[in-house]
Amino acid sequence: MTDTTTGAPAEGALGPLLEEAGAAFGEVAGRRVARHFGDGAAEYRAVRASAGVAERADRARFRLWGKDPARMVHGLITNDLLKAQRGHGVYAAMLTAKGRMIADVRVFRRADGEVLVDVAREALEGTREHLKKMVPPLFARWADATDEIVEIGVYGPRARELLSTVLETGVPALAEDAFVEPEFGGARVLVAATREAGGEDGFDVFLPPEGAAALWTALRDAGARPVGHGVLETLRIEAGRPRYGMELTEETIPTEAYESSGLMERAISFHKGCYTGQEVIVRIAHRGHVNRHLRGLLLGDAPAPAARAPLVHPQTGREVGWTASAAFSPLLGQTVAMGYVRREVAPGGEVRVGAADGPAARVVNLPFAPADAGE
Repeated sequence: MTDTTTGAPAEGALGPLLEEAGAAFGEVAGRRVARHFGDGAAEYRAVRASAGVAERADRARFRLWGKDPARMVHGLITNDLLKAQRGHGVYAAMLTAKGRMIADVRVFRRADGEVLVDVAREALEGTREHLKKMVPPLFARWADATDEIVEIGVYGPRARELLSTVLETGVPALAEDAFVEPEFGGARVLVAATREAGGEDGFDVFLPPEGAAALWTALRDAGARPVGHGVLETLRIEAGRPRYGMELTEETIPTEAYESSGLMERAISFHKGCYTGQEVIVRIAHRGHVNRHLRGLLLGDAPAPAARAPLVHPQTGREVGWTASAAFSPLLGQTVAMGYVRREVAPGGEVRVGAADGPAARVVNLPFAPADAGE
């Protein structure tokens, strides 16, 4: 993400409120986002101990409606949308016919029959082109709803309490990807549970732009601290969650990321009917393994490596993988990263970053655990 000047104008319905809160802005896939609000350590503590509120300008959204939008999306993703229980969305991968990633998505079947698809901003163009190619207008129509639906996240141990207060209705304890649709400001909003922010209790609220400022202000007044994209990235890395544009790219076969990070069951159904890219996923499942896995890397006091830095076996000098996201972890008190490592390098092994004489990194399972702090 690229830094810009603190006083630069923000995009979207919350721009003036972000500026008023002292946001320093950066950019994600061409979209202005709040990078931080002047005290990243305090923002991190808010999510870990209380609650933080964030505009998710790093995300993009699509609406589908018409004759059978759920069935159309169902045929494009790795999970079973048609068998999802009422009020429970699904997380999945959207693939090419060759099994390569177009996007990782969250999909919600709304009470009015519409389908809402939430993707990383980096996947916006690819998802748009895929829908244009694969969704026949006879069965469903779709639109890029990024500017007509705002996404506000509230994360931390007090997130449900504050959200219940602001929405004036009890938000239930929800499993990840489950959702409810209460009213706020006279409009129906969608509140979806997530654990991406460091594994803490959290919710993403999807609502019309007209209500965004009121919701943001009410959450702040109730005690939620504004948090920026930088802290959310640190928390995501600590939770061992891959995202499109970093760990998930066009080069990635989803089982490489999901098999070793505990997300396989959440992301892929091996019992549903045909979907685009299924043949590759089934073939790998029958083979019994992938050649590389997404792993955690513990780097001690070494600086955070750049994305795609090679990982080298310390004895052979052979490249055995590469890095993806990296950050200093307050949870573990050291620099951590996620990266792809060949399967012969098991957790507990060591690699070098950048070259055979580069900084040492200990390979660990994902998600990171507090016990890793001693390694």
